Amino acid sequence: MPRTTPLTRATLALALATGLAAGLAACSSDTAPTPDPTSSADAQAAQAEKDAEAHFGECVDGFAQLRADGEPLELGDCESVSVLGDATEITLGNVTTLTVEGAGNTITAGTVGRVLYSGTGNTVDATGDAPAVDDLTDDPTSNTTTTH
Repeated sequence: MPRTTPLTRATLALALATGLAAGLAACSSDTAPTPDPTSSADAQAAQAEKDAEAHFGECVDGFAQLRADGEPLELGDCESVSVLGDATEITLGNVTTLTVEGAGNTITAGTVGRVLYSGTGNTVDATGDAPAVDDLTDDPTSNTTTTH
């Protein structure tokens, strides 16, 4: 049986520790790229905005966004419609919830269940019963809601 000495044991222990450390270092290498959650979230937000812009002026799954830019707009029945922009004549079908985020728009609609104003100087004329109105502006008297 070979005889071990304290020097041989120390050398063996050092070699074993060095090998173990090298193996662990290889397992925890920093060479793999770390995903950047910010760029991933930014990419998803950009894609969502692009998808939403592709559907401006359309009722998709009961929701429509209209970009009011001064040119007349028309849209049929849609559960929820959001008007973004100013000084536009808009004709709508029946709407459950109409949100007006702009100023100086004139909107003629079928029946409207609720109007939410966050802009001023807008007019909504609907048919049937008067809709519920929520005016979030500093000057609620600047918006007009009528029925015929």
